[in-house]
Amino acid sequence: MKVKASTEKKKQGFGMTIPESVMVETGIAEAKCAELHRLKHCVAVLQGKMTAYELIETIRDINKLSEFLTVQLSKACGTCDDCGSCVQPQESKIKVPPELLDELNLPHNAKLEAYPDQDNRLILVGPASYEHDLTDIPEDFLKMLTDAGVCIGKLQELLMLEDTVYGR
Repeated sequence: MKVKASTEKKKQGFGMTIPESVMVETGIAEAKCAELHRLKHCVAVLQGKMTAYELIETIRDINKLSEFLTVQLSKACGTCDDCGSCVQPQESKIKVPPELLDELNLPHNAKLEAYPDQDNRLILVGPASYEHDLTDIPEDFLKMLTDAGVCIGKLQELLMLEDTVYGR
């Protein structure tokens, strides 16, 4: 059984073929059916029919992958050494009346930054120059990272800079 995976848009010139040996090792070739799960930043191909034990083994393997990826994030951030920047995220303290956000066509939950205007002694508020920060990370996941000693200050920096922390 040969399964070929490719992108929907041929123009991109990217395709992927799953080697037959992998299909045999995973049991997908013998089962003659597979499920494709499209996640945000990866694809999972599961054997389409599994016993309870096979499903348990699959769950354990996915957990191992999750642990591996968490370690990679940990390595990118380093461990907290009481740098002082490892604080829990707080809701933005910049509050702008909703009607002003509406006037500028900004969503009410927009990330905002404040900038000083020294000459006019004003504080200018505008959309943040970044897309993600610690407030985007689910609280329970952030707690797990904190408990593991991950430097949350470095994580905040990596999120805001959108630096690559895995792969090439």
